[in-house]
Amino acid sequence: MSAISHLCGGDLLLENGGLQVISGADETRQRLLRRLLTNPGDYIWQPEYGVGLQSMVGEVVVPAVMQAAIRVQVIKDPGVDSGHSVDVTVSAADNGLCLCHISYVDADTGQQQTVDFSA
Repeated sequence: MSAISHLCGGDLLLENGGLQVISGADETRQRLLRRLLTNPGDYIWQPEYGVGLQSMVGEVVVPAVMQAAIRVQVIKDPGVDSGHSVDVTVSAADNGLCLCHISYVDADTGQQQTVDFSA
């Protein structure tokens, strides 16, 4: 299956005379980032969808709380194999950024995948 490629906060991209599409592991990564950045309650058809990480910017980071919230949402994505554990590491960098590393198994390929980002 494929979807329109779109990173949160970015523009839609054109490719071959149409909108850029994405599939596979890249599509799952984009869905996960969207899920992590969406505030709970903002998606009216699924009020429990989302973590709202951007709303945590400027707050005191409690790694265990953030890791648990991320893990719960990542395992709900259809591209993530729920039969395997999802590993989430949240740490503080020296420059004040919050670093996040997520490791999961792709539901279609069975391959280990990662998502890394900072806030």
